[in-house]
Amino acid sequence: MDLLQSLWNLGVDAVGAVLNLGWVLIANLLDLLLVLHMESPRLEGLLVGISLAWVMLRREKHPILRALSAPLKLVLDILDLAWDQGVEVVQDVWASAVGIVEGALVRGQGLVRSSLALVVNQLKAVKDRLLKRGEKE
Repeated sequence: MDLLQSLWNLGVDAVGAVLNLGWVLIANLLDLLLVLHMESPRLEGLLVGISLAWVMLRREKHPILRALSAPLKLVLDILDLAWDQGVEVVQDVWASAVGIVEGALVRGQGLVRSSLALVVNQLKAVKDRLLKRGEKE
């Protein structure tokens, strides 16, 4: 009976030791994450980015990773769509601005040409009148 009690105590103590080791490891990991978060947020961001890239790279191979990456995939699709729409808006605004400027330049050029033609015609009329006066005298 003492032998059974001793073996039982060994098993309980071994399981307790493994659980205590697990709790200590988890507590140390959480402390490490807290220090990482507070002391070096850029490194934390880099590690999170690398982790997310790793998950996205391997998401087709494992159903758990596929489930974990579904929200990230949704966010990436939304960001991709927003980027595409933003690029289209910038291109449309640029094309409109260029069209407005070109139209203004063409109208300005037409105005300058018509003004120049008007001035030249007026000068020709003055020349003709002066020539007529010169012939009369």
